[in-house]
Amino acid sequence: MNNSNSLSIPRPSASGEGFSYPYLSATQQQNLPELIQLTPLPKMFDDSTHQLWRCDTVEGEFMLKVCDGNAVANSTFWQGMSLLFDVQLPAQLGEFKGVYDLISQHSPLMIPDHIASDSENSNKQQRAFILTKMLSGSMVEPHDVDDEMMKALAKHISQMHAQQQTTWGRVTQPELALDDWPIRLQNTLITLAVQQDIPGNLLAEALSQAKTIKADFAVPIMLDLRWDQFLQENGKLSALVDLDAIVYAPRELELVLLEYILTPKQAIIFKSEYPYSIDLSQVRQPYRLLLFLMNVLGKKDVGCWMQREYGF
Repeated sequence: MNNSNSLSIPRPSASGEGFSYPYLSATQQQNLPELIQLTPLPKMFDDSTHQLWRCDTVEGEFMLKVCDGNAVANSTFWQGMSLLFDVQLPAQLGEFKGVYDLISQHSPLMIPDHIASDSENSNKQQRAFILTKMLSGSMVEPHDVDDEMMKALAKHISQMHAQQQTTWGRVTQPELALDDWPIRLQNTLITLAVQQDIPGNLLAEALSQAKTIKADFAVPIMLDLRWDQFLQENGKLSALVDLDAIVYAPRELELVLLEYILTPKQAIIFKSEYPYSIDLSQVRQPYRLLLFLMNVLGKKDVGCWMQREYGF
């Protein structure tokens, strides 16, 4: 990925001289809160696909995320989301109210109020955005995480994994049959591996194991789960603020991702709080390779990535 930012940062226009919200059409912003001040926020990663603005309005503070269609097209993460889950950004950004509704209904954490989201075509340019209420708190850093935060994360994930479905895919339209999971997984691995220098033996091993996977149900999982997607307040895990990459999938895929995020001590706490059995031995190789090919945690060495010690 690592493409340069293709969204320039416009200045907010003066009252009566056009539209204050950047990149949004007149139709998109006609019902949005009146803007007082617009503050662009720095991109956290070179391959970020959204530009963020803090919006001070007459109705309070909001967060505006504008999707960069060029960055999405060049992102191996979103290529994987498209190939495997049929998630198409920016075209489907207008569906995200359903994602926020689902997660806020079941998570013990605070979820930002969804104000508006939309994607429309104008002069062959897609203007896709999400506007949410700003939540109090600060971004969680890995060194901030204590035992109580781990228990809170485990509770959140446990409650998400309790929402079982017999189809999978996009949260708003999980229409894919469970029998298709191993087939689409193999096809996604092959397509992404062609674009990267993956040793043939690693791919062959992952494909061999992927063929045997049997998915009994799907649950909401977060494929870009990292600590910086959460907020903390008064030393407690308080909110989940980034819901862009939540899909219905076998829960083991998210557990394999957690193996890369949690320390050994944190993994022990998670297992003690998680109410379901964990056996990743039959899925670890293909799921690890998928996460590597999708670049979920940044560029890594594939050998080291695949040989990481087991967390669960």
